[in-house]
Amino acid sequence: MKRTKVLYYSAALLCSILVCPLAAQPQNCAPPVALPTSTEPNIFTDEKEVYLGDAIAEHIQKHYRVIEDQAVTQYLTQIGERLTRNLPLTKLRFQFFLVDLPDANAFVLPGGRIYVSRKLVASAQNEDELAGVIAHELGHLVAHEGAIDMTRRMREVLAATSVADRADVYDKYNQLIESARRKPEAFKPRDREKGQMVADQAGLYALIRAGYDPSALTRFWDRITETKGKTGSWFSDLFGTTRPEERRLREMIKTVGALPSECLKARAATQSEDFKEWQSVVVGYTGLGRRESLHGVVSKIQLSPPLRSDITHIRFSPDGAYILAQDDSGINVLTREPFTGLFRIEASDAKPANFTPDSKSIVFSNDNLRVEKWSIAEQKMLDAKEIVQLRGCLQTSLSPDGRFMACLSPNMDLNLLDVASGQAVIHRKEFFEPRWFHYYLLLAAVNNHQLDNGDAGLNWIRMGFSPDGHYFVAGFQGPDHLAAYRTLNHVEVIDMTTMNKVSVSGTVQKLVVGGFTFMGSDRLAGINIEDSKKSAVVTFPEGKLVSEFSIRGSIEAPTRGEYLLIRPIKDYPLGVFDLKTKVIFKSNKQPALDIFDDLFVAEMRNGELGLYRMEKNQLNATTLLSNTSLGRLRVSYLSAEMKWLALSSRSRGGVWNLDKGEAKLYLRGFRGAFLSDDGFFFADFPKYETAERNVAKFNLASGEIIPGPTIEAASARQVGPYLVVYKSAKANAKEDEVPREWRDLTLEILDARTMTSLWSRIYPKEAPGIWVAPRYGTAVLVWGSGSETAVSEIKSDAQLTRLSAGLKEKEGNYLLQVVDIKNGDSLGKLLIDTGKGSFRLASVFAVGDSVVVTDTRNRVLAYSLKSGEQQGRVFGGYGTVSLQAGLLCVENEVGKIALYSMNTFEKRDEMVFSSPISMLQFSSDGRRLFVLTADQTVYLLDVSSAAAATPK
Repeated sequence: MKRTKVLYYSAALLCSILVCPLAAQPQNCAPPVALPTSTEPNIFTDEKEVYLGDAIAEHIQKHYRVIEDQAVTQYLTQIGERLTRNLPLTKLRFQFFLVDLPDANAFVLPGGRIYVSRKLVASAQNEDELAGVIAHELGHLVAHEGAIDMTRRMREVLAATSVADRADVYDKYNQLIESARRKPEAFKPRDREKGQMVADQAGLYALIRAGYDPSALTRFWDRITETKGKTGSWFSDLFGTTRPEERRLREMIKTVGALPSECLKARAATQSEDFKEWQSVVVGYTGLGRRESLHGVVSKIQLSPPLRSDITHIRFSPDGAYILAQDDSGINVLTREPFTGLFRIEASDAKPANFTPDSKSIVFSNDNLRVEKWSIAEQKMLDAKEIVQLRGCLQTSLSPDGRFMACLSPNMDLNLLDVASGQAVIHRKEFFEPRWFHYYLLLAAVNNHQLDNGDAGLNWIRMGFSPDGHYFVAGFQGPDHLAAYRTLNHVEVIDMTTMNKVSVSGTVQKLVVGGFTFMGSDRLAGINIEDSKKSAVVTFPEGKLVSEFSIRGSIEAPTRGEYLLIRPIKDYPLGVFDLKTKVIFKSNKQPALDIFDDLFVAEMRNGELGLYRMEKNQLNATTLLSNTSLGRLRVSYLSAEMKWLALSSRSRGGVWNLDKGEAKLYLRGFRGAFLSDDGFFFADFPKYETAERNVAKFNLASGEIIPGPTIEAASARQVGPYLVVYKSAKANAKEDEVPREWRDLTLEILDARTMTSLWSRIYPKEAPGIWVAPRYGTAVLVWGSGSETAVSEIKSDAQLTRLSAGLKEKEGNYLLQVVDIKNGDSLGKLLIDTGKGSFRLASVFAVGDSVVVTDTRNRVLAYSLKSGEQQGRVFGGYGTVSLQAGLLCVENEVGKIALYSMNTFEKRDEMVFSSPISMLQFSSDGRRLFVLTADQTVYLLDVSSAAAATPK
């Protein structure tokens, strides 16, 4: 998960309330100076600050995996309670959470929430160091910095001078979200560095009172910020070259040095075995983060057989005895003889995994720079390491033994990191020289929060390790500064056994920068950057020619064999190139395949894994993988009476009878689905071999299949019983091409069951985007309010004109038109004010008088179609509505749902599942809720009590 920067904590002076309880302590260890009093306004009482923290938590926690399991967090809570006993008594509600962040850090929310990253726990050498960071964060809380900062923002942006109750705090916080683009200067941190130093000061006092070593925080800070003892000086301060981290270190040392010697007596840092044991538990934790909490469970069934996820990565072990098959959610480990599964590793965020050179373990990393090693014999995790990089990595590569990680940093340094210590064993300053187009990618990564100390996943240079881990190779083609318009090949080769640089020939350099792969430990294959017809296999590192060939594409060597795997080739995602015959002799409809001598393993059409002989593709054995977690779903559709469920991934789909959870149909992947009340299933199947694209009809009772007419329009998409088609309104336009311009288009809605046209409309100016809600019989057409179509519509509609006049800005807003999906008749129009683009629409549907929007700020907003006014808003990223029960259900944090009244938008109920949520839907009467979780469990929940509590 990528960390979203929290913008709520600028500096403020520490409240004088700290002085009294500290003065009550023995005078021989009194603070050397009185802490200053804050004179900045604060409209939040302690109780209202807790409400503010709750609102911010609901807003941002979805961006993290927050670990609330008491079995894991109890030790952290004990440290926190030990520290808070020595802080001023307030009505703040102190809560301590572990959280997955890509860096060693902690942060706080107003009201008492302290979040500590697992990397921070992993980086601490003892409890005193961790306590020092927590004490620092508590200093921010006791100073009410978050509340003071939010007071300033609400005053500057909303002109608010007070808050009333919980509902008012939530409302004003939402208004602030909706005004972020109106006054961006108000959201910039103020005097952050000074506030950090005040918090450091308060934290040191709390540490002393709790009996911890006050110098531990100084040592920890020096280590994780890589200041290397540097504190700057008046000279570096004068010229602005002192790093903020160095200034903070200087102030920490100064504060500790000013303490009486009595404060430091018998304060040696503790080396508790309990801390080390808990630290190991935290780093090794792999759960969802919270325990299941459900009620009103009417039924709970498992889909059988489960929908098989698409395999994305397959590898034989170096000795050929094992196979790993990786999908979107985890890694299956199998034996070759017999060809069967051993165990599964749940790892939804893992990069492609590998066997260690001795074939005894599996290693992999993720974007958060976490490295795991699993034993095949013991079928359990042997080790987990949380690597800390102050500035993160643009690109990483993990060695096959899991001992080293290559990291290209945002300042273009190339580092080889020792995974155990996190320290760089090789450092090449400014190794990479980006070109102009790289900066566009870099800007996109920043905007998508990919540069928050983790792995941004950008592949700018070629780099990788040899299969035995002996060599590391990195290279790119960069500018020649001595000659304009010329390029140079920059290649670095490191012998990992000696950590020495290895010189290679120009031929090897050309192959590396063009794209390379190791063929075993002593040969390298690559695409010649200057002439692909001279691509080659050479000995490594000598560079002697073994064979030459002409090839294009991305190449990968199989585990063992004289072949290359090429991705893609023509109409196939993968081809196999024979290095002896110099031809592509095999293609595969799935991108994952591996070869070991005369055998290859690949995913079959039905989701099984097949073991084949290379000669004549002879199938030797098959096996079903144990994966039950849903990957990326392309389609999910539930029948009105909740009897049938249709699901599809990219490659496979099916229909399940929910009475028993059994699959009635198991099919290739489809793009759309509809389950009718009379027992028929309609699905949009893409072109496959000789079969053209069509909406096929299945009789679920008899199994009869009736292919439908060919779908010619490339833009067509099925949404329930409807087919949505955009096509050019110009004469002689080709129907099988997707229109490139968004003008002069015809929007047509067809009945997907019969392919008859229901209605169509020509848009000579801008055509709208469309969201269809089959369950509610509506569609919502969307335009930017500044488009010609929207401007014309607003001028001709009195209510829209009135609503438009009330908007502060015209830019960034939306015009919505709700239509009856069956005939296109307009049901009403609506303008949505986004606060100058402070948020964007992610999805929208209309039900009754409500237009329900999911926005890009993790919120669900409801508007009245009649009045155009906002009815309410809640935090969450997915919503379903029951008009009959007057309920809105959303998923906010992963695996957690909340039920709200559609009248008051008050929370009525909350439940927690042990797996992420894949689908939500109310029954027709609204008294029951259907929930499909990612582990392919179907729940039917009685929510009538929440419905009964909703005012009519």
